[in-house]
Amino acid sequence: MSECSTLSLPAGSHGSFLLSTGEESLDKDRQIRLLIPPFFLLASVLWEAYLSGDLWQYLHTTASTGDFAALKTVLSVLGVVGVATLPVGYAIGVLTMCLLRLFSLLFLDQSYEVPVSKRAMEKIWHRLGLTEDSHKSALSAAAVFDHALLHPSVHLWLFRRWTTFNICTQCATALLLSYGLGHALHVQPTWRWVLTIAAAVGIFVWQAVASWEETRRMFDFVADLDVAMRKRDATTSVKK
Repeated sequence: MSECSTLSLPAGSHGSFLLSTGEESLDKDRQIRLLIPPFFLLASVLWEAYLSGDLWQYLHTTASTGDFAALKTVLSVLGVVGVATLPVGYAIGVLTMCLLRLFSLLFLDQSYEVPVSKRAMEKIWHRLGLTEDSHKSALSAAAVFDHALLHPSVHLWLFRRWTTFNICTQCATALLLSYGLGHALHVQPTWRWVLTIAAAVGIFVWQAVASWEETRRMFDFVADLDVAMRKRDATTSVKK
């Protein structure tokens, strides 16, 4: 996961400490994360329009009247949506990051961006040859530990779990935003749509929590495990 010294950020987030393994892979990973949430946003609105009958009514009216101007308008809107997908994905990522930080302040005793227990964090400070200090950033320490000390295969495992966490949280946010978008487009929500979206959000949140916990447990496991370190670090650890 560490191809370069650039942090692998979740879409819209500049705080994630899990790193990519190269510039090309980083761009590819970012693009994928930016595309997935807008897909669920638009799919949810279309599903809402389908269940309410608004979509069928519009298509039937357009086809029966031969209103090609309306069809061109739809195609133009689809073109704009295609161009705006990446910016929308980035905006969803930023909003998700803000919500998660707010959640961390209210319900957690640490930032969600550092899924490391206090015991494991102490071991990370020790491996870095530093003492814990209120002025030192736990996020920065975790980033250096993940990028410079962990074995690349362990780093990649953590990267995949953290990517899953980010995608799931952003997709959940996109589905919640779809209600507002549907309302703005005058699409009538139905109970079937509400139940579908609630179930989908629940699944995404469940998987996000599971991925966060798996990431934390792995950090706790490898913090004092020499075999999980790069060889140079295992050697220095023995000397210490």
